[in-house]
Amino acid sequence: MERTEQAAPDWFAAPQSRFRPAAYWFWHSLPTPDEMRAQLTDFRDKGYGTILIQARLTLPRSVYLSPAFLRAYAQAVAIMGDLGLTAGLYDDYNWTSGQAGGRTVEGANHLRERHLFWATVETPAGEIDGIKAPFAAALGPDIADWLYDGGVPRFGDWQYVAALLHPVDAPSPDLILDVTDRVRIVGTDEGCRFSYDGQIPKGWRLTVFASALCLTSRLINYLLPEAGQRFVDVGLQPYADALGRLMPKPLEFLFFDQPGPGFYRWRQQTGNLGNSPLYAPLLAAAVETASGTAFGTVLLSLVMDLGPSTARLRCLFYETYTRLMYDGFFQPLKAFAERHGLSLTGHEILPHVGGFALNGGFSSIDPRVAPAVDFFGLDALRDETAVDANNFAAQLAPKLGDSVARAHGRSRTIVELYATATRTERRGAGQWELTPATLRAQSIRLHLLGARQVLMHALYQTDGHDDDDRLFINPRFDFAPGLNFEPWWPHHAAIADETARLSAFLEDTTPLAPIALFYPLHTAWAEGPRHAHARHFGRWCEALAENGCDYMVIDEESLANAEIRDGQLHVNGLRFAALVLPAVRVLGSVRTTSILGEFVAAGGELWTSGEVPECACDGSLSISSTAHLDAEPDAQMVTQLLSRLPAQGPTISFSGKIGRHIARDREDFWRVVLFNEGNDADHLLISLGTGVEYDIWDAAQGTRTPIATAASLDITLEPQQLACLRLRESPAASGAIAPLFKQPKPLRAVALERGWTFRTPEGGDALAINVDEGWQVQGFADFSGTGRYHLTFDLAAAADIILDLPSVATAVTVRIDGRDAGMRCFPPFRIALGHLSAGLHDLELAVSNTAANRYYAGTPYAGSAWPDESGLTAAPRLLFYAPFSVKE
Repeated sequence: MERTEQAAPDWFAAPQSRFRPAAYWFWHSLPTPDEMRAQLTDFRDKGYGTILIQARLTLPRSVYLSPAFLRAYAQAVAIMGDLGLTAGLYDDYNWTSGQAGGRTVEGANHLRERHLFWATVETPAGEIDGIKAPFAAALGPDIADWLYDGGVPRFGDWQYVAALLHPVDAPSPDLILDVTDRVRIVGTDEGCRFSYDGQIPKGWRLTVFASALCLTSRLINYLLPEAGQRFVDVGLQPYADALGRLMPKPLEFLFFDQPGPGFYRWRQQTGNLGNSPLYAPLLAAAVETASGTAFGTVLLSLVMDLGPSTARLRCLFYETYTRLMYDGFFQPLKAFAERHGLSLTGHEILPHVGGFALNGGFSSIDPRVAPAVDFFGLDALRDETAVDANNFAAQLAPKLGDSVARAHGRSRTIVELYATATRTERRGAGQWELTPATLRAQSIRLHLLGARQVLMHALYQTDGHDDDDRLFINPRFDFAPGLNFEPWWPHHAAIADETARLSAFLEDTTPLAPIALFYPLHTAWAEGPRHAHARHFGRWCEALAENGCDYMVIDEESLANAEIRDGQLHVNGLRFAALVLPAVRVLGSVRTTSILGEFVAAGGELWTSGEVPECACDGSLSISSTAHLDAEPDAQMVTQLLSRLPAQGPTISFSGKIGRHIARDREDFWRVVLFNEGNDADHLLISLGTGVEYDIWDAAQGTRTPIATAASLDITLEPQQLACLRLRESPAASGAIAPLFKQPKPLRAVALERGWTFRTPEGGDALAINVDEGWQVQGFADFSGTGRYHLTFDLAAAADIILDLPSVATAVTVRIDGRDAGMRCFPPFRIALGHLSAGLHDLELAVSNTAANRYYAGTPYAGSAWPDESGLTAAPRLLFYAPFSVKE
């Protein structure tokens, strides 16, 4: 079940913690009780509802889970409860669940990750060597030192698993000769050597599979139930002992993060499988039972084509391999959570992170060797879905998270959002240049795509050290930004309140998503991450989004349980008029064919692209689609396909870049969310049948308008404006078109170009400054903070005035004549000054930039664009209105 809390009188006006932003609180050292209370109070006041403490690399591993650490942890959780915050238990040190900061394998070497390697030779002798961990190495030496004793993976305890003689070209299982008992293997400093005591016929090859223990790794063998249980005993139970009655309130859930082995490659590696899988003897027995085939033959099918049986053997291997990881690692976590009244959540490795293509994120890995393919299967073990998202663009993660949740009777998802560097190749340096406008826009996008709660990565205990540019060791460059050290941090509460209300507005609704996108699990297992299904899947997502058409992802098990009524596919509480198979080559069952045939026969649309299904794991099949695209789909192709579907819901017409979401609520209203992602105002028309009954929910203020009626709605959205509307058809509506959000035009505008002074918090005299270019080119290149602009201006006559700031980097608080007028952290930067009398007026603008200019100064992470634009970069304007036409 999902985390629940007592119902509030009004979730929209006062959003509960599950809708509010959550955050990792990075501990770089042990905080004092005073530091805990001060920071946690600040987090709460800035709009956060949930906090997870995460011990980071700067905190010595020897301190992690020590008595002092656990005492501090319990103190912090108790303070969270005092402040009304929800706590979550992040389950490990740094990340990669299961290691317990290295404690799981201490004194238990057999629990360290053991991997399967192979080599194919044409002579009786060969070797396996040159083993590397490129995924870990790409993150730098400090990450390697954390994962490996000495910073390098070293393998030993080599054991032969299988040795097979086979023809070079297209070997079939019938021609494979098992010669395992005739092969000998010897470990070396770099790997192993093997030899076969016979001759290899011409046109034949010898493939040897051998396993080895990573002697220096702190990662575990997720196949072994004793590894999962030991992690619970040494890595989780100490928390339970220390927290006592603080579980399950305020600490409500257990969160796992990216459990997975090292993704190793080696010099002799060939074939379809891109990294070494884990190995344990129980894997061999389970695979042989599932497949009815010798383990060596199944292994050979993973790396080369064995003919018609290849897809079946691969799918059965990966299905068994994945199930053993679920049983070995996740089931002990589930049992621990249940014993202590906690919900289980967290996320596996998501190879699509940051984009829509299924394997476009961590493109260097083969996700089949980790819990990184069967997302629907793993979600069955969770109580609440969670996914991983990277950087600040629309992406698959929240949509897939919402989809897998609905497959298990839930909805929506937690989305962890982290930043990696774009100005440098060193991704861990993060993005201190993150603006509040970018953060707000991404939070809105994630909610529209399926997020209930956005989990920020991260809030920092400290901002690190000067004169130290080491990644991760200096907290400053540990996947920045630490949001609470951004100069614009005081503006965060407004973002948190608005996005929490948006999330509450979308709760308990059913999305209007006429398209079901099939998740190609068995194709992914059989073909691997470089197959066309990954790209086709992503292009369908993007092309549907470009057409303003929502969709959901469904798995084959959900499809097997679907109902077909009125020409629509009823799956997971949703109704679909069309089903898309994106370059799907392999299905799990022939039975799926009959379901697809019934759907088409009932009038449903079945669209395919690229390859079409050729086989199932239990037999051959034939599928007839209603439309097929040979190439990856584009927006125009999808437009033509969508024209074949009957219209549903409100009709929305617009010309710009509008994010939107349409859902039906329990009172049979349509809930419509519109977000202008463009830089210019946009104009929309919404109609619904013969007329519209509607009200407007203001997410920024938490207010609602009374119900009104109109023939249709004429909406003007300013740049970055968010609008939440509730509407339904009203035959009795008036014939008028209702204009919404239209801004009055000023009588005139006056630019304030000269006379400005500027000072920083460091003190000193106020200096004259230009307002048409940032302070970074006026003597303050490495200043990150809040600079204060001041101007005295003279009004000839009284007027109602709005201050328009055409370009601000990045957030502003305005005071006029000593009183607060308002604050703004995203465009348009317009703030009502109210009714001003004739005469002199003092205008003060407190402008906050990002932390990039200070923290990246003099480091290799600054990039060519440094220093970043800061402060005012265009002259402010006074917009004049008739007296009293603008209310304060």
